[in-house]
This record gives sequence, structure tokens and C-alpha cells, in this order.
Amino acid sequence: MFEEYQTLEEIKQNMKDAGYTSEEIDTFIPIWQSGNKTESMRFLSKQRKALLVNIHKKQAELERLEGLITTARG
Repeated sequence: MFEEYQTLEEIKQNMKDAGYTSEEIDTFIPIWQSGNKTESMRFLSKQRKALLVNIHKKQAELERLEGLITTARG
């Protein structure tokens, strides 16, 4: 499943970079190692969705700030 990764440590680091806690990583690794692609995708997709929600929130905040900047320039 993670052919592009060479070591388990690289997978763990990628997950950490994506915002997973150590406990979540420890939960995921056995699922991945078991070859359960459906459960692995469910687990990863949940975090992907959370990251996208955060990106959209930050994008909206930036747009509001840009509106204030435009108003301040008058």
C-alpha cells in the first residue's frame, strides 16, 4: 500500500506531519500491516477530511482579512 515509503519510520513521520497523534499512529500501523485496505483508507480519509476542513476555515479567515485590508486602503 505504501510502496513509495521505504521504512515504517517514514510512514510514521508522514502521519505525524499530517497531524496524527502517536496513539493514532500506533492504532493505524497494525491495520496497515494486516493489509486491510478498506480500514486503512477509512482511517486515512478521516484525517484528510479534517485537514481539508481546517484549510477551508483558514481560507475563509484569510478572505475576511483581505476584505479588511481592502477596506483600510479605501
